[in-house]
Amino acid sequence: MDLPFSTEDLARLYRFALLLTGDERAAQQVLYDACADCAARLGSYRNEASRLACMLGSLRLKAKTVPPGEGKGIARAFATLPEEERAALAGLYIGLLPARELAEALKMSLEQMGRVLKSARERLDRSGMELGEPNLEQAL
Repeated sequence: MDLPFSTEDLARLYRFALLLTGDERAAQQVLYDACADCAARLGSYRNEASRLACMLGSLRLKAKTVPPGEGKGIARAFATLPEEERAALAGLYIGLLPARELAEALKMSLEQMGRVLKSARERLDRSGMELGEPNLEQAL
């Protein structure tokens, strides 16, 4: 499979899948399946941001079918966030796309994404305090 992504971008896509699934093996499978689904049409996109958005959307759809992983602590808390919050926060932390393009890839407005991110961070902060773990930025 020939993909128009750098090794660094593929590593970020894998981290996105890992954050969504909470499981290394599931993340690998989700990434492989998304690459197989998107490979034929990636060449038709005009720019890298559009190709990455295609991959993020496909990864998100594939990850929805995977039950949350068995991670511990803050990783488990992340994996049990509502899907929309998990996808937005994972997309933000992997840093593949600017906020506006990430919101478009996740099919939300910037305002909606802001609310979703705020809610996700609040949930994780509460979980971290309950677990006695560092906040999300320190944990990731």
